[in-house]
Amino acid sequence: MSQSQGPASLGKVVVVGGCGFLGSHIVKYIVERHPQTQVEVLDLRTNSTRNGSPKVSYHDGDITDLAAMTALFSKLRPDAVIHTASPHFNLKPEIHDKVNVGGTKNLIKAAQDTGVKAFVYTSSASVILSATEPLVNADERWPIVAGDAQPEYYTTTKVRTPRTEMSSAGGH
Repeated sequence: MSQSQGPASLGKVVVVGGCGFLGSHIVKYIVERHPQTQVEVLDLRTNSTRNGSPKVSYHDGDITDLAAMTALFSKLRPDAVIHTASPHFNLKPEIHDKVNVGGTKNLIKAAQDTGVKAFVYTSSASVILSATEPLVNADERWPIVAGDAQPEYYTTTKVRTPRTEMSSAGGH
């Protein structure tokens, strides 16, 4: 097997927000590097940025609806979930709370309840980005820019629950 192909399959992977900028690039990467993987894209509206591979299926859904997410995960039986969904950064705080906090909690709960083996949460570089430090080789060990030092409510909701929820979720 060539190095560019990677493992033949990652199993079944749900990419939440897979029609968005980051999500669509992750879908493309999986299709190119792991061509035997079945990719299920979940997005609020799946009518844009579609990958033409027959290994990619699309599902419209709202992550703020726990029952719908649990039903979808029960039907799909994914091995992994990659969560990239988020509303546009300049929307109202209530929307960020509903999607970034509540929606993420719903996805974690649905994943736990349906036996998902791996859950990957993508946040935003803005949670660790500061005006004085260059962002080089950053990872989850970097300090979070929060409180008065964090001017964006969007960023506050990207960091508020997932670390806490995933830690208490037993590593999911």
